[in-house]
Amino acid sequence: MSQPETRASLILQLTGRASEPAWAEFVSSYEPFLMRLVQRRGVPARHVPDVTQQIFLAIARSVSGWVDDGKSESFRRWLNRVAQNVVIRFMTRERRQPGGIGGSDLVEFLETIPAEPDQQYVADYERELIVWAAEQVRGEFRETSWQAFHSTVIDGREVAEVAIELGVSPGSIYMSRSRIMSRIRKILDQVK
Repeated sequence: MSQPETRASLILQLTGRASEPAWAEFVSSYEPFLMRLVQRRGVPARHVPDVTQQIFLAIARSVSGWVDDGKSESFRRWLNRVAQNVVIRFMTRERRQPGGIGGSDLVEFLETIPAEPDQQYVADYERELIVWAAEQVRGEFRETSWQAFHSTVIDGREVAEVAIELGVSPGSIYMSRSRIMSRIRKILDQVK
């Protein structure tokens, strides 16, 4: 899925007083991409336009806080993270309070529900929630602790291997993981 070309000048215009033309250009450039992204994340087709609109609202609220990290595609990574957070919040709400449908749509929908949820989908969803929450708390921890956590929990690498690489004891990695996971659980409790 190709993303539109990101122009720094357009991004800067989004935060200005006369930003209406910039927003019109931004929306026309990014709406098709964001709609495809939302569909790929599993949002039901009837909700794709609404979730895409929520992404634009989230961008409007937070674009002034975007800082170029100096790496290529900085804005694109930020945009994907904003979109992912909106989709996660939507899917969490939808799981707790599914939208109403009726008539033949309801029958068709009920026929598509498997007897048991797809375990891989559930595992992927829970992993995405953890990754999202981890990014929310990253700044609260030392870089070494964060690297130890990310390498062993998110990337699934062996503790002993990471300990040697970082020059720390395996015990300190387990402690870092425990502290970070505790903080992540608190974040997830707030959004669930």
